[in-house]
Amino acid sequence: NSHAWQLLYEGYFMLLAVCSRRPLLDAHLIRLSVRGLFSESGVWERDYKVETRRRVEQWWHGRIQEQCSMLFVLQVLNPMGWDAFGLPAENAAIERGLDPEDWTKSNIESMRKQLDSLGLCFNWDREVTTCLPDYYKWTQYLFIKLFEAGLAYQKEALVNWDPEDQTVLADEQVDESGRSWRSGAAVEQRLLKQWFIKTTNYAKPLLDALADLPEWYGVKSMQANWIGDCSGCFFNHIMKVDGRDSGEVLAAYTGSPEAVFGAAYVSVLPSHRLLHGSSTLKTALLRTLRPGRGEKHTHTHTLTPEGTDVRCIPDSSEQEAELAQCLGLSWISVLKTEQDGTQTLINSDEFTGQSRAEAFNSVTQKARERNAGGYLTSAKLRDWLISRQRYWGTPIPIVHCSACGPVPVPVEELPVMLPKVPSLSGKGASPLKTAQDWLRCQCPRCKEPAERETDTMDTFVDSSWYYFRYTDPQNPLRPFERSRADHWMPVDVYIGGKEHAVMHLYYSRFLSHFCRDQGMVSHREPFRKLLVQGLIKGQTFRVAETGQYLTKEDIDFSGVCCVDSGSRLQVTWEKMSKSKHNGLDPQEVLQQYGLDTMRLYLLYAAPPEQDILWDVKTDAIPGVLRWQARLWGLITKLRAAREGPETPNPSVLNKRERSEAKKIWENKNYAITQVTGHFTEDFLFNAAISRLMGLTNTLSQASSRVVLHSVEFEEALASLCVMAAPMCPHLASELWAGLSQVRNPLGSVLLGKGSVLQQPWPSVDPEYLQTPDTLQLSIRINNKACGSVSVPREVAQDAQKVQELVLNSPLGARLLSERVIKKAILSPRTALINFLVDE
Repeated sequence: NSHAWQLLYEGYFMLLAVCSRRPLLDAHLIRLSVRGLFSESGVWERDYKVETRRRVEQWWHGRIQEQCSMLFVLQVLNPMGWDAFGLPAENAAIERGLDPEDWTKSNIESMRKQLDSLGLCFNWDREVTTCLPDYYKWTQYLFIKLFEAGLAYQKEALVNWDPEDQTVLADEQVDESGRSWRSGAAVEQRLLKQWFIKTTNYAKPLLDALADLPEWYGVKSMQANWIGDCSGCFFNHIMKVDGRDSGEVLAAYTGSPEAVFGAAYVSVLPSHRLLHGSSTLKTALLRTLRPGRGEKHTHTHTLTPEGTDVRCIPDSSEQEAELAQCLGLSWISVLKTEQDGTQTLINSDEFTGQSRAEAFNSVTQKARERNAGGYLTSAKLRDWLISRQRYWGTPIPIVHCSACGPVPVPVEELPVMLPKVPSLSGKGASPLKTAQDWLRCQCPRCKEPAERETDTMDTFVDSSWYYFRYTDPQNPLRPFERSRADHWMPVDVYIGGKEHAVMHLYYSRFLSHFCRDQGMVSHREPFRKLLVQGLIKGQTFRVAETGQYLTKEDIDFSGVCCVDSGSRLQVTWEKMSKSKHNGLDPQEVLQQYGLDTMRLYLLYAAPPEQDILWDVKTDAIPGVLRWQARLWGLITKLRAAREGPETPNPSVLNKRERSEAKKIWENKNYAITQVTGHFTEDFLFNAAISRLMGLTNTLSQASSRVVLHSVEFEEALASLCVMAAPMCPHLASELWAGLSQVRNPLGSVLLGKGSVLQQPWPSVDPEYLQTPDTLQLSIRINNKACGSVSVPREVAQDAQKVQELVLNSPLGARLLSERVIKKAILSPRTALINFLVDE
C-alpha cells in the first residue's frame, strides 16, 4: 500500500513539475504523461484493473468516512457498541494467561480498526462498552429497579451446570442433545442458590403486543411459541407445617385460576428444591412421602393447597380428579353447571356467583393486588435465570446481611466495581469469593458486617437495554434521559442475527415494557421493524465424544481426525466464532478482493435471512467482480462518446434509436421502483443487485448514437451509480467523479454538486407512473431476436404466464405455433424470453 501511495505522489509531483516548467504545454500531452484516478488527477483510466480498484478504495476510504460522519448529524442514528462481558472473553484470557479486561480492550481496539478498514461508518461518539463502569453502573441500577418491583429474586433451584466453563446456563443455552451452547460439554444438574428475573409476570403483555409488530414477520411466531399460550397463572403461597409458617413461599401454576378455592393438592416433582438442599420443608415432606402413589407426586396434609409445577383442581380436570381420589384426598366443588351449559362459581368466598370468565379476571386481579401472583403466563415459560459463577460480568448489586437478608446497594453508591483478582482458573466457585477486601462490606440498612453477592449477571442482561443507552450515551446521572429516548425510539429498523430472534429480543422487549411501567419511556416495544439476517458460517471440527472444538492446526485432514488423540471428528458449518475456531480474518479477503467486492459478495450471495457458508470459490465473487468492471466500462463509454468531435443532439435520433432510448427510460424507472422497494421494504439486497445488473445490461447494449445523443442513457447511468453507492461506495464515488464531469451533459442530473453519497435518491418519472402497466418483452427463438410482445408488468416474472401470452399473440402464432418448444427461458434481469425449439 505504501508503494502504491508513493507512485501516486510521484505522479502528482511530476505533473506539478511539468506544469511549472512548460506552462504552454498542451494539456492533452500532460494527461498522457501520468496515470492516476480521475478524482485525484482528472485522468480517466479506460479499464478497471486490480491496481485501479486498490487505488480507488485507498483514495475514497477516508473521504467516505468523513461524509458519513456529516450525514449522521441528520435524523439518522447508526451506533456501534461492544457486548464485552462474558465467558468467551474470560476463557480466552485464561488460556493466554491475561487479565480479561486487558484482553477485551485490546480486542475492541483491534475490531474497531477492522470495522474502519471494512469501510463501515458508525456514530462513534455514541459508542458503548458493557464492561466499562459507566455502562454497567446503569445495568446495576436497572437490576435494583427490578428488585424493588419484586421482579428480581433469589432462590435455590436445580440448574444447568456446564462442567467445562464452570458456570450455570439458562435452559435456552442448552442444545437439544443436552450440551452447552458454547463449550459443547454435557450439561449436569446442580442445586444452587440463583438469581432470577420474573419475566413470567410480563408474559401476557409481551404476547399481546406482538399484534402491534406487523413487520416482525416470522419472528413473531417464534416469540409467540417461546412465550406459549398465556391461559393460566402462578399463585404464591406461604408454606405451613403443622399450622406454622415455614418461611417458604411457593409458586404454583394453574390453568384454572378461577377455580382456586377447589384446589385439592399440589404436584411436586421428586427433583424439586423443597426435597433437597437447605429447604426447611425437606424433612416434613420426606416424612410424608408415600412411594408408589402418584409416582412423580409428593404430598402432605400439613401443607396448604400450593405447589410449584401444577396446582391441581379436580373440578376443572378429570385426570386431576382421578389422581386426587387415588391419593385419598378430598376437595370442595366450586363449579356449578347451569341449565344453559354455562358454569358459575360456588363455595368461592367473594367470587361466588360469578361466571367462570368473570371470576378468571377478578381472581387474577385480586392476586396481583395482594402481590400473590395472578399474572397470566403459560405453563412452559420459566423466569429468567441470570446468575453466573464467573468473574467477567456485571456484579450483582446486592449485599447479604445475616439480619436483613438481601439488601440492594444504594443507587448513589453505584457502580459496584468489578475488583481485580489475582488469578483465574475457570474452575470451582465464583472467583469474586477470593477478593476478600471487596467481598466484606457494611450492610446498607443496619450498618452491620455483611458480604457482597459474588455471582455476576448473564450478559443478556447487559444487552437487554443497550439500545436505550445509545440515545444518551454520556449521561452520568441516569441510564438515559426520557426525552432523548422518546425522540429516537422505537428503533426504526433493527438488524440482528437470527440466533437472537428469541432470547435477546424477548429480554429486550421485557426490559422495554418494564421501563415503560417505571415511567422511564413512553413506549413499550423497542423495535418497530426487524431485518433478521442469516449467519456467515465457517467450517467447524468437533471431537465427537466430547464436543470439543478444534483449531485447524489440531486436525489431521487426511483422515479428518484429531492429531493428538486420533479421535474422529464431526464436520459441520456453524456461525463464525472464536470459541469454535472457525472464523476468517477479514483482512485476508480484503487484500485479495477489496472492500466493495466483499460487501457486494455478502449482499449478493443470498437473501439477508439466509445463511452463507463461507467459500470464496463461490460464483458470487466472480459475478460481482465482472459487474464492477462493466459499471466502469459504462462511464468509459459515455465519456469517450461525449469527448468526440460530434456534439450531442437528441433530435438527430431516428425512430429506432428513439425506441431504444425509451426502452432504457422504462428500464431505469422499473429499476428505481424495484430497488427502492428492496432497500426500504423487504431488504432483498441480492434482488436489488440483480435488478441493477439488469439495468447495466440494458445500458451495455445501447448503440453508440444512443449513448452520444440520448438524455435517457445519461440519466439511467446516473441513477445506476447512485443506487449502487450504498453497496459499493468507493467504486460508486469514483464512477460519479468521472460521470459528473462528462462533457456536454444533456440533462440536469449531472449538474448537481457534491459526491455520489450527497445526491438525492432517484425518483420514478411521473410519466412512467401514467403509462399503461405493460412492458415490451423481447422475443428470441434459438437465441435469435424475432420481435417483441406487450405483457402486463405484474406477470412479467411469471415464466408460465409469459409463455402463454407470447404463444397466444400474433407473433407467437406466426413463429411458434407449428414448432416443438423444448424450453422457454425467461430472463430474471431484462424483459426477454428465449424459446429453444427444434429446427
